[in-house]
Amino acid sequence: MKIRHILLSIPIVSGCIFLSACQGDTPDMGAIDSPVLMLTEDTVTMHVGETHTLSLTYSISGLEWSSQYDTIATVDFRGVVTAIQAGTTTVTAKRTYEKENLPERSASCFIRVTE
Repeated sequence: MKIRHILLSIPIVSGCIFLSACQGDTPDMGAIDSPVLMLTEDTVTMHVGETHTLSLTYSISGLEWSSQYDTIATVDFRGVVTAIQAGTTTVTAKRTYEKENLPERSASCFIRVTE
């Protein structure tokens, strides 16, 4: 009797797992939501007053750009960095997700501004 009970419960457990996977509990990561967010450059040297556009290794929307020190260099919503004064800063592109089960992704570039 016990073996029959176990055999009957296996399809029920398997069915639950299958249905759970089909219902989309696992996020569809697709190409645009790749687990790795990479900039094409990791270091840029600029002169005061110059601009430089940072770009990603693939296109992605919904990024927040920020500069560690806005007094050294600023960055706009398109990834255009403007050198303000001599020094160093780090510019970061960050993608956050509305769904709680997807991790935040970010990539950074070291910016050196010279006179």
